[in-house]
This record gives sequence, structure tokens and C-alpha cells, in this order.
Amino acid sequence: MNVKDQVAVVTGGGGGIGEGICLCLAKEGAHVVVSDINMELAEAVSAKVKKIGRKAVAVKTDVRFEEQCQALIQRTIDEMGRLDILVCSAGTAAAHLMNASQDGMNVENIPVEAWDLTMDVNLKGVFLCSRAAISHFKKQKKGKIINISSDAGRRGGTLLPAYSASKAGVINLSQSLALQLAPYNINVNSICPGLIWTPLWEDGIKRMIEIRPEFKGAPPEDAFKSMVETQTPLRRAQTPEDMGNLVCFLASDLARKITGQAINLDGGAQLN
Repeated sequence: MNVKDQVAVVTGGGGGIGEGICLCLAKEGAHVVVSDINMELAEAVSAKVKKIGRKAVAVKTDVRFEEQCQALIQRTIDEMGRLDILVCSAGTAAAHLMNASQDGMNVENIPVEAWDLTMDVNLKGVFLCSRAAISHFKKQKKGKIINISSDAGRRGGTLLPAYSASKAGVINLSQSLALQLAPYNINVNSICPGLIWTPLWEDGIKRMIEIRPEFKGAPPEDAFKSMVETQTPLRRAQTPEDMGNLVCFLASDLARKITGQAINLDGGAQLN
């Protein structure tokens, strides 16, 4: 999966799935711009990329804002000289704005600020970052856009409907972009991860323990393991490195004929 000397931007790169993607890209030879709203986390991952022997830049970015997304891409061009790969991994479930109860997850009880934050980060952020990068990709007549969706985007559910809706939007937007950009040799795909132990899920599982009677009193790691075993046919959680490996494949020439696809990486939890 040769991406040697290519330049990748990874939003949400400061931890969890984004960090795994950054490190896998670096190990495969790419230089990485680590974008995150938390500059301290971005700098820590950037240092790890440099330790692997690749160039890295940490950029503080709030993907909800157009000017910051444009500045991210422009700084990449200015400091790295080019842009080959855009990975939109920044995401939120806005669970901290929700009531800790099953009723609090119901649509009529979702705070508008929680809905807006989820849509702005998960979907609008993909739109803004993609739009900022497209002109550069068109000029060089090639590029790869890889958007992180979710199993939750495959179908609605009783938990976090705003999150599910935003991730379904990522799949649909990725398909539209793939069709529009195919004449310019730009590939656009999305990845749908399942259960991955990340800070986002660590926060989410604590809420599950409060809501679901079967998890009451269980340590977070045990509750997460139980979910994996009951919801994943392979009975194994995915890892940020699994995500990174798939990103590297989609970013490489091996995947040059793959576009407009939403690929499940979930141990069989969802079937196409």
C-alpha cells in the first residue's frame, strides 16, 4: 500500500481513530498534517509521526468553520508543497449535551444544540474540508478523499439518532462527491467502523451503563466487551490501526478504481 512521500491531511487526528490513521499513513511513507480542535493532542500525534521518520505538522482546526477548513488546506500546501489525501475523521456524538436516560435519547428530548453540534462536526465538517481541498485536487488531476462514517449511518436506531443521521449523511455526501469528481480522477469513499474503543466510545459506554439495566454496575471495559460479543459476529472489537490500514489501502494506487463506496469495517455487524 505505497503512499510514500504523499501528503495527507487527517482531521480529528489527535486521538482515537484519527491517531490510528495518522500513524498508519506515516508507517506507509506518507507525510501527515494532523488536524484537531485540541492542539495539545495534535502536537503529540505529530511528534509520533516525526518519530516514525515522516514530516508532520499539527494544525488546530474546528471543522465547523469554513475559514478554518480553508486555512488548514492552504497551510498544508504552503508547508508541505502539495496535498494528495484528505481524511475527514473529526466527529462527535454530543452525548455530553444529552440527558443520562433512555428518554433523553428520544428525538423530542434532544437539545437543539446537541443536534446542531453533531451535524456541524460530523457532516458539515466533511463538506467544508472537502470543498476546501477540491480545487487543489482538480489542478493536479488526482486526489483521494476518505470520510469516516459509521455503522450507525447504515440504519436508524433508538440511541443517538442525530449521530446516526449525520453519519448517513456522510455516506450520501461521499457518493455525490464521487460522482462529481470522477472526471478529475479524484476518488471519494467512506468507511463505516463498528465498535472501537476510543475516547468517544469510552464516554458513550458510560452512558450505556446508566441507561441499560443489563449493564448496571459493570465496569466500562466489561460493558463494551459485552456489546462486542453480542453485536459483532467475529466477536472482536475493531482498532484504530484497523481503520488506518483500510485508509492506507483506499489512499493507494491499489484502490484507484474504487470510488463512491461505503465500506463496513465492523466484524460483520452490518452486511451489504
